[in-house]
Amino acid sequence: MDLHTRARRLRQNATPSEKTMWLVLRASPLDQWHFRREVVFAPLYIADFASHRARLIVEVDGPSHDLTAAADAVRTGWFAGRGYRVIRFANGCLRDDR
Repeated sequence: MDLHTRARRLRQNATPSEKTMWLVLRASPLDQWHFRREVVFAPLYIADFASHRARLIVEVDGPSHDLTAAADAVRTGWFAGRGYRVIRFANGCLRDDR
């Protein structure tokens, strides 16, 4: 499956934490940065959220990322090489326990 098809599927099947983050990024004052969801960075990666204007990527990490720290570091370095900063949030930070 190509990255664009995969990104479309990820947008359609967002996790609860990703949905929460999307609401935050679309609200004022962050809305001025025009974040997008599941952004393709060909040829390798899809970022959870990205603002090209701010050169910022926001990643929402589930428990599986505890096992992939080395791969995440390589991924972050790849984005940095293209002028982007990466901020990571654990799923637990975004839970709505109301």
